[in-house]
Amino acid sequence: MQQPGLPNPLRAEVIGIQDGDTIELKFIYSGNKAGRRSGKPIRIRLLHVNSPERGQPFYKVAKQFTSDNSFRKTVQVRHAGNFDKYGRLLGEVILPDGRVLNKELVKKGLAVHFKKYSTSTEYANLEIQARKKRLGVWKVQDYSVGKL
Repeated sequence: MQQPGLPNPLRAEVIGIQDGDTIELKFIYSGNKAGRRSGKPIRIRLLHVNSPERGQPFYKVAKQFTSDNSFRKTVQVRHAGNFDKYGRLLGEVILPDGRVLNKELVKKGLAVHFKKYSTSTEYANLEIQARKKRLGVWKVQDYSVGKL
């Protein structure tokens, strides 16, 4: 379901980091279905993953990792034209070096596989590996995925 005015993959500079799993691009969305997003920079919600929220363990680390790897860099976003209830485009962010930001966050334990909205076995396996190595959020003894 590709929406008019939204190239796939979308290629643009990252101009803002909201948290570990949400970035803002220097891409002004337009098109028939832009709605309230028309004329505003587009926000991307990283697909398949969920990073800690403000006040949770590793929130700052996840946000900083996302910033260090993407801020002021031109990235590509693979997407299907789907938006979440907050108006963010859902997609995978490909970094300039070819790595996928979504996967890197899970590999390092800075995000979990968001099973509520993703059935990806690849992301599930990345989470299992990070958990086994006790990386990031998996260092916290009583850490519960339900808290994310």
